Amino acid sequence: MASGFRFVFGLAAGLSVALTLSACGEHMPGDATGAKVLRSLLEKNGVDAKLVSFKKVQGREVKRENIDAYELMYEAEIQFPEGFEAKCADERERGKCAYLGLDDDRTFAKSEVHTSEGTLHFVKSEKGWMAEDNNAY
Repeated sequence: MASGFRFVFGLAAGLSVALTLSACGEHMPGDATGAKVLRSLLEKNGVDAKLVSFKKVQGREVKRENIDAYELMYEAEIQFPEGFEAKCADERERGKCAYLGLDDDRTFAKSEVHTSEGTLHFVKSEKGWMAEDNNAY
């Protein structure tokens, strides 16, 4: 009887591990990944800012032909320790203004906190989810 119990217990444990590992392969970007990407993008775009909070509010898979993509919609609080002059009215390509959620020019005072809403884009690759900052997560 004890060996039957060990067999069933071992089978259940093995199945649990297998399901956990298979779920890891389908991992979608979440709060932690989004925060890393947004920090990286702001830094790469010359925005001296501190990410105070980041929250994924929605996400959706996008499948087109041979491409698996993911869009992560977020809300973030961004603080400008030294203030910041955002020149956004004439931004033509997706850049710092898109990540800050701004369409117009705006001046931020020292230590001001800005609430931003935006979308981060990811493409599935062999290395994981490639983000707009050209890093895999």
